[in-house]
Amino acid sequence: MEYLDIYDENACKTGKTIIRGTPVRQGEYSMAVHLYIYNAKGEFLIQKRSKNKKSLPGIWSVTCGAVVAGENSLQAGIREAEEELGLRLVPEQLQMVSRIKRRRSFIDIYFVEEDFSIDRCVLQEEEVEDVRLCGGRELLAIIGSSERVNSSYTAAVERAMKKRGLL
Repeated sequence: MEYLDIYDENACKTGKTIIRGTPVRQGEYSMAVHLYIYNAKGEFLIQKRSKNKKSLPGIWSVTCGAVVAGENSLQAGIREAEEELGLRLVPEQLQMVSRIKRRRSFIDIYFVEEDFSIDRCVLQEEEVEDVRLCGGRELLAIIGSSERVNSSYTAAVERAMKKRGLL
C-alpha cells in the first residue's frame, strides 16, 4: 500500500497523506512526475503502458508516476526511471521545465538527456509492455491526442523541446 502526500493550491505539502487511489478533496492536490528522456540524437524514449494498468492501458507515454509520501518529484522521477526501465539517473540530469496545475493534481515535467540503449532497458512488466524511440514532433502528436493533457501542458513540453533544439 502506497501513501501520497497531500498538497495545497500552491504545491506546498500540507502534512496530510492519503492511500494511493483515494480521491483527494476539493482544494487538495496530489503530485505526479513526467520524464521526457532523450538522447544526443534528439530521440525520445517512450513506453507502452501495460494492458493491465487501470489508467490508460496500452497507450504510448513518457515515463511517469505518482510522487509518493516523503519524496519530492525529482526523487520520484529517478525512482520511476529505475523501476520501470532499469535506467539509473542522477539528480543533475533532471531539468524541471514546468509544473502544471490540474483540477486535483500537479504534474512536474522534467527533461532528461541520457545516453541509453533500448536493449539495456529492463522493463517492469506490470507497468511497461514495450519501449521505442520517437522524434519530438511524433511525441507532441502522441501527447496532444490524450484527453488527459491540456493545452498548457502541451505548450510547456513544446517550449522545452524548442529550447533544446529537439524540434
